[in-house]
Amino acid sequence: MGQLAREAGMSFPLSLRAFIRDAECPHSQCVRLHLKVLQAPAVSLKTMLLSMRDVCATRDIGVSVASREALTGPAFATLLDIDVGTCNTGMGPTAEQTQLFANRNNVDTNDIVIYFVRTTVPGSNGCGVFPADRPGAVVTGSASRWTMAHEIGHVLGLAHISGEGGACTSPDFTRLMTGCGTGRITGTPTIAETEGDAMRNSNLTVDC
Repeated sequence: MGQLAREAGMSFPLSLRAFIRDAECPHSQCVRLHLKVLQAPAVSLKTMLLSMRDVCATRDIGVSVASREALTGPAFATLLDIDVGTCNTGMGPTAEQTQLFANRNNVDTNDIVIYFVRTTVPGSNGCGVFPADRPGAVVTGSASRWTMAHEIGHVLGLAHISGEGGACTSPDFTRLMTGCGTGRITGTPTIAETEGDAMRNSNLTVDC
């Protein structure tokens, strides 16, 4: 924990709650997240958060967590394996995505909610399609450490990078927005300058 605190520019000792809710932000722009958990992923939320902070910091964007909530009960049990359809922004969300994304307790208009589920149908590590005025994404139990950052990239308006070939014949696993699987990213991925500009220009990225 001491090493993680130093990497995040925080003093030690500290509690996990203080670490997740760290209010200090050296960046000019920030995104505010709310973590709503139906089922915890294999990779810890802390690891995903640290990874996202690392890669977003390269484009002067901070990441804060405003709340964390467990979503339990019969209504959410039916959404553990959530239908995301084609996961295509142009096609819009499915009925199940619309149902899940209605859960925005304590969430401001420009905040992003990440819903942690068991699986998506069809299967993937996550999906960044959301209903209008309910920005967010789903992340599955099999997600990699970079999946949350990747899906939030989609929420902020980023597409998969071009040039990887229709069947990922020439994948670029050095980039966050690779469309060929975040689990195969090597090292800390990069965000292109144009992608960073698009993220900062999103109405979901606010002054810190």
